[in-house]
Amino acid sequence: MGQIIEIQKLTVGPRYLTARIHIDEEAPLFTNEDLEGTTRVYNLMPQICEHACFGDTGKTFKDALPATEIAHLFEHVSVELIARTGLGGAVSAGRTIPITSVDTRTFDVSLDCPDDALVAGALSSAAWILQWAYTGGGNPEPGIDAIVEGLVGMVASLDDVSADEHNDAPAPAQEGTSVPDQAAAMDETSDDEQKLAPEAELRAELRAESDAAEPGVE
Repeated sequence: MGQIIEIQKLTVGPRYLTARIHIDEEAPLFTNEDLEGTTRVYNLMPQICEHACFGDTGKTFKDALPATEIAHLFEHVSVELIARTGLGGAVSAGRTIPITSVDTRTFDVSLDCPDDALVAGALSSAAWILQWAYTGGGNPEPGIDAIVEGLVGMVASLDDVSADEHNDAPAPAQEGTSVPDQAAAMDETSDDEQKLAPEAELRAELRAESDAAEPGVE
């Protein structure tokens, strides 16, 4: 069995990040097709059962977990990871839609996106957790606290880089500050631009000569 969940594409919208995913042909498509794997996920993250989930089976994910799509479980594991970071706001929400126009194993999973790096990292971590759970488990089992700490650290490091880039940006010219003259600016142009300048001047001269040679129109 290859990657149980393949994240094929990420699309960032104004509110949601949507992941187009594909479930491996040899992997279970529903949680009740491998109850041992599903139990491993539950034992790692029992909190997912308390998630609001207004489907046909009830009001919480606990009602859906025994027989729902693996993609739906993937959504709730991702939501739980985001919630545990404390960076996703008071409520993290998601939605899983089967893309039957492609096949029965392709889904779009949309999540609230307070930070695209955070959500993308949570999706990747959730895929790894399900890979572990549905390929026999084994040691070492995923450390959820360590995963969450890693996500928080990643977002913080990216924020630091962004702040450094902002601080390194050239300051806008202040009133009274001298501005380089045209000759100095020309010195900074590329070789290609300087090569084009004489050609432009030549065209202008030829055009002027042509205009002078033409009889005037009254």
